[in-house]
Amino acid sequence: MKIIFLDIDGVLNCKETVNRYDGFIGIDPFLVAIFNRIIFATDAKIVLSSTWRHAKVSRDEVRKRVMDFIDITPRCGTIRGDDINAWLSKHRDIKKYAILDDDSDFYPGQPLFRTTWAKGLTEEIAERVINHLNKKEEI
Repeated sequence: MKIIFLDIDGVLNCKETVNRYDGFIGIDPFLVAIFNRIIFATDAKIVLSSTWRHAKVSRDEVRKRVMDFIDITPRCGTIRGDDINAWLSKHRDIKKYAILDDDSDFYPGQPLFRTTWAKGLTEEIAERVINHLNKKEEI
């Protein structure tokens, strides 16, 4: 199974997003369309690593505006890299994963595809994620 650890702010919304959710910046349908291309090209499953995972209403908004996800990362350490490592330690069958996030609090070797608050997810980043997740492992 392929996994995408998904952040929302700075990935599926950006400074140009006009949609609002509960008084805050919402999810940008244009950026969701780019993200959906990754899902359809890789058949990856989503694990929500965003702070949006902490509240049921936010999780429901992700399900409504993006798509369902299989799980959320636990809150383990001071950096998201710890949260992802904790999730992966309980799911040892995962061989390929990618992290979509605009922050940099991850460990070297974790496959981070870093977006920016200025633009969010771009076509170029999406293509890199697709190539990474679909790359055949050499024996």
